[in-house]
Amino acid sequence: MAKKALVISGGGSKGAFAVGVIKHLSENFPEIDFDIFVGTSTGSLIVPLAASGQVELLQQLYTSVTTDDVVIKGNVIERFLHSDALFDTQPLANLIKQYINDANCNSLFAGNKEVFIVTTCLQTCETVVWSTKAPPAATEYTIKKLNQPKELRRAVLASANQPVFMGPVQVLDNANPIRQYVDGGVREYLGLQIAVDAGADEIFAISLAPPQREESPGAFTTTYPILARTIDIFSQDVGWNDLKIPRLYNEALRYISAVRQKMKDAGITQQQIEAFFNVPLYPAFSGKKPLKIHHIFPDQPLGGGPGGLEFDPQKMTAMMQTGEMRLQNYMAGLPGKPDGNV
Repeated sequence: MAKKALVISGGGSKGAFAVGVIKHLSENFPEIDFDIFVGTSTGSLIVPLAASGQVELLQQLYTSVTTDDVVIKGNVIERFLHSDALFDTQPLANLIKQYINDANCNSLFAGNKEVFIVTTCLQTCETVVWSTKAPPAATEYTIKKLNQPKELRRAVLASANQPVFMGPVQVLDNANPIRQYVDGGVREYLGLQIAVDAGADEIFAISLAPPQREESPGAFTTTYPILARTIDIFSQDVGWNDLKIPRLYNEALRYISAVRQKMKDAGITQQQIEAFFNVPLYPAFSGKKPLKIHHIFPDQPLGGGPGGLEFDPQKMTAMMQTGEMRLQNYMAGLPGKPDGNV
């Protein structure tokens, strides 16, 4: 059975753009029903509520919170010397508990939507994906099942915690050996491969950064803005690199499809064609069709400060409106029903 996936990248306050995309989809294309939800960083905060159909709650969250509602900055030098992060994220943990409460979590566990939260393990340096359902077989990353509301909330907090700025999180109680998790965007900014592995045939992928980098005028003279700028550059490169493999995969499948058609036009029987392409060593291409991937992204930088760690309700409202407009323009450019490819 065909499955649709919603995949959202990281980006802090820029998550308001993704909320705008979701709002427009829910209001104008209610027939598009997602089975799979994959979130990284701010995307991990969005997907549990999106999977629960709580679009109005998402709008409230991403147009009302301020920076003080997310982090406590305090004395940066003191925290750099004596803490595991420059900021205290207890306010963010409180927000997550408020919006992703026990009722919401248990509804996800009992429902038929699959939610995947992307994190990075500091001890093993691997991508660890947390799932609300029995996980599919994974190859290039580790996948773990979430069983309790507090585990889901901790996974979301870990995925949203940018290392150095925000502290690592232990998702499971009494883990031995110890395992601490941080922002999944360190390795997997846009989790397309996770959606593919979960069986998605059609993917709406929302990136929160444009292809081009935002220029920062003037000289960098202190360590904090240099660190923030470095993380922005790194995150954007990881995000756009995450699209390369699915694009190549699709190109290979289209090529195979074209070769099959040429063989058929040349008079080769369907049975013979299937025999030629039945190569057990390469099951990734056997019987597969090209993915339908709708990539939605802003055409200009959204703002939101270094790492998206500036939360201004007025600016986030504008980001949400931008997301609505971008999705509207994208859908208007598709022939008929959503059926586009990268």
